[in-house]
Amino acid sequence: MRFGFGSRPWRWLRVVLLGLAQASVPSEATAFQAAGSRGQSATDRQKLQTILDGMDQAASRFKSVVGNLEYTKVTVIVNDASTEKGKIYFEKAKGKPRVMLAFTNPAERYVLFADTKVSIYRPKIAEVEEYSLAERRELIEQFLLLGFGTAGKELQKAYDVTLRGEEQLDGERVFHLELISKSPKVAAQLKRIELWLATETWQPLQQKFLEPSGDYLIARYSDLQQNVKIADKNLRLPLRGKVHTVQH
Repeated sequence: MRFGFGSRPWRWLRVVLLGLAQASVPSEATAFQAAGSRGQSATDRQKLQTILDGMDQAASRFKSVVGNLEYTKVTVIVNDASTEKGKIYFEKAKGKPRVMLAFTNPAERYVLFADTKVSIYRPKIAEVEEYSLAERRELIEQFLLLGFGTAGKELQKAYDVTLRGEEQLDGERVFHLELISKSPKVAAQLKRIELWLATETWQPLQQKFLEPSGDYLIARYSDLQQNVKIADKNLRLPLRGKVHTVQH
């Protein structure tokens, strides 16, 4: 798997989407595995449970978020880093989320998630790729929207969660969590995920997706505004002219 940019833009997302579409939901036997089961101290287990409870409370209030987004892909073997910048628009209305990742730098690229479909629009080549995900919507939410309005108990259903400590990120105090997927198929694509949560809002300021190869993707968020009204145009692909659509 390669979280590719440049000559193969968004190949990483296409691979992950297809992998998640085939993944199975964790069984009830593992869904409520105790927090901190991977050898943490009693104090850290208690802190982690407090964080998960805070995420539960924040999720019950969550309606929308708008902010700046920066994706940096690092390819370790050639010591290369590529960065794309844009905005995220995420609305969760009546339990049906819509999210737009609108990248503008260095090139326009839009990723829209609505209902059970993900669409990737690249204006430069006038093409839209569509992925139908059928009954795997929850798995896609766990990946694309990880931490945004995510309840702690839902996080535990999908991942083994470990608290790595408290840190400072862009001047804000954050909790650093490590996540290991309970789905073997997802784990084969992603060795682990790291999540940095703001201690006041319980929303992510940074995510890190580590591949088995050692390559990784870092997503950073800033100027987040929660529970604001989002214009409908910001949650639709800004199609221009004649566009070719490819369905997967």
